[in-house]
Amino acid sequence: MPNARGDQAKLLACRQTTFGTAESAADGAFYALPFYNYNVVPSGELASDEAIYGDSYAGELVAGLRNLSGAIEVPLGLDSFGWHLAQLLGLPTTTGAAAPYTHVFRAAANPTILLGTHGISHAGVAQHFTQDSLAVQSLEIQAQKNGQRQRATLNMVGREEILAGATLDGTPVEFAADPVPVGFQGLLSVDGTEAAGVTQAGITLGTGREADQETLNGLATASDINLGFWDLSGSLNARFRDATYYTAASAGTEMALSLAWTISANYSLAISIPRVVLERTGVPVDGRNLISQSFNWRAARPATGQQLIEVTLINSTADYANPA
Repeated sequence: MPNARGDQAKLLACRQTTFGTAESAADGAFYALPFYNYNVVPSGELASDEAIYGDSYAGELVAGLRNLSGAIEVPLGLDSFGWHLAQLLGLPTTTGAAAPYTHVFRAAANPTILLGTHGISHAGVAQHFTQDSLAVQSLEIQAQKNGQRQRATLNMVGREEILAGATLDGTPVEFAADPVPVGFQGLLSVDGTEAAGVTQAGITLGTGREADQETLNGLATASDINLGFWDLSGSLNARFRDATYYTAASAGTEMALSLAWTISANYSLAISIPRVVLERTGVPVDGRNLISQSFNWRAARPATGQQLIEVTLINSTADYANPA
């Protein structure tokens, strides 16, 4: 009997219309998305009832709440990544009558949640799962100079997973071009100027979205996905060459950060955060090697006319609607 293998797994994704109702199986209706790891899994509580029966045995088993959550690690494919950005930030403003298209994603002051249906198919053992009502809780990106393809982590929350009799889509749509930048192509700018001596930068954008497991709905599964608050933070590591970052952190000086990956004039991704403040910290001396300084940062409330975060994606994908 064959064993399931990761290289034979396929992730299918489609935007979902109604909470609690997975999109129906259909050929050509889902995207096949590249991924490194998929750890969005169901969980269910089990407890023993505390009723007294006059002996030392536990009471009857009680099945509790059912949840669906976890993380996906995906390549920063400059076509496919736009799908994840849309689920996180909402559909973009797109310009261009033909490729290259420019998509601009922004964190709205009053966002709406885009839900998704996912199918996970294990071709080698003909086993298939369907997950419904998925929403993105947060996005994490770490940028550093290396020879590894750039990747991102998406933390997800959803309603339910079921074992399906067949794959949701036998002929899913793929993002055929989908080039992925490597780590050394990342460039960090501070206030519009290339940052000197920065060795690593991290971004975490949280949505605060949560599965509603409090509203009475007669089911062990969540009744909805609730909106939360944007939370934007990150990290910055740099060689200790002068006191520029130390002084900015001590004074609470605002700065603008921009992280960009450019493959060509037709393929690039830029993340702009206009108001960032470094948390105050010192410069430790750890041995005889090069001295580095590490700062955490937080984004401030956007000023009038500014964005909390803006992501500009240039690629060959015309839009991020569901496949026709």
